[in-house]
Amino acid sequence: MNVQQLVKALALSTALCLAIIGCAREGRMDHAENPEGRYRDQIAAARRVLEQNEDWADRVEWEVIKDGDGWQVVAWRIEHPERTGAERYSPVGYSVIELDNRLVATHYLPKK
Repeated sequence: MNVQQLVKALALSTALCLAIIGCAREGRMDHAENPEGRYRDQIAAARRVLEQNEDWADRVEWEVIKDGDGWQVVAWRIEHPERTGAERYSPVGYSVIELDNRLVATHYLPKK
């Protein structure tokens, strides 16, 4: 298996895992990251990607996951702003933006 095949296999397995997690009620995030907090640079980079690809970038909360040398930033679409915790989000209403260690987007995985 060459490097390109390995990267594709890792991206596919990541997408599959996130899809499974997103479909399970307990997989949805309970506490969003503050866009101005400790991951502000990662969220800002992910927001630019999301705004180019989705029409719901103004109704989103963020989850940031360290992934090797980079980051996975999950943009959770808010469906029920009056609710709290995981109840705010649709289980399929999210997108994953993968960033490298320079905060350059390397992959975009929409899930609608």
